[in-house]
Amino acid sequence: MSSTPFRNIAILGATGNLGSKVLAALNNAGFTVTAIQRKESKNTPDEAAKSLKVDLTNEKDLTSAFRGQDVVVSVMPNPSVATDQIWMKAAIAAGVRRIIPSEFSGNLETELSRQLPIVTDKIEIRKYLEELGQQGKIEWSSINNGPFLIPMIWLSGWIGPGVKPKITTLHDGGERLVCATTLERIGEGLARSLLPEYAEKTKNRAIYVYSTAISERKMTALAEKLSGIKFEEITVSVETVTKEAFDALEQGDTSKMMNFFVPYCFGDGYGGDFRYMASNKELGLEELTEVKLEELVKGWLKDMDASKP
Repeated sequence: MSSTPFRNIAILGATGNLGSKVLAALNNAGFTVTAIQRKESKNTPDEAAKSLKVDLTNEKDLTSAFRGQDVVVSVMPNPSVATDQIWMKAAIAAGVRRIIPSEFSGNLETELSRQLPIVTDKIEIRKYLEELGQQGKIEWSSINNGPFLIPMIWLSGWIGPGVKPKITTLHDGGERLVCATTLERIGEGLARSLLPEYAEKTKNRAIYVYSTAISERKMTALAEKLSGIKFEEITVSVETVTKEAFDALEQGDTSKMMNFFVPYCFGDGYGGDFRYMASNKELGLEELTEVKLEELVKGWLKDMDASKP
């Protein structure tokens, strides 16, 4: 157990879709949370103890904002070493004990996944964090989660069923499992990792959490059951999708960048099913039951007016 518990948490990106869930989870866990926002931001973070608006590119301003904080969490979009070094250096200067970057990605521990262009910046940030930890300058941990378990991913037809086009895209047959995670579970995993009983165990390492291991075919069957839609199957090769994405990038065409998420989730050797190294049991996080998963998808379909009458 950590001898000095974390109490005060500063969060960057507290009003985003994921950031708001992280903020709520930190509050629920009993931490005192301060939202650090851009000077020009007009968003109001829900339930934050207070909000400070600063120049996020100014290390001196951030150092002042971080004073008295035990942990700084970033949930900012599009992280890069150049931008993240600013707030990380400020955290060190302010005496912050731990930092958590905006990683929130799939499996970054396999050689194949590390070669994907969509994670290049996150890999560079991870290396920088590891150096800081090895030098004893500050503690770090990261939260990783696989594809978000949200309807815009799982009911769009991009992977698995698409309610509006009434098609389902099945990569290599659609049977491969991937660890998918609700936004709420990501926030819960992050908050728990900072509690006294877990803080020492989560120090200077990547933490993997998930809600369920699911395949495109399983989600398709569930969506068909709950909506009554019979989806037209479209079979796609992971290898083909990956090659096309790399070929396009070599030609300077970035329009297929999203396609790299297909091998990341379902490619052989990329580690999309990371249950073997997940921290769910360690952090006391239970997987979604079949009943809960069905309730979740039913709610999505109802919001889309696509559930059975």
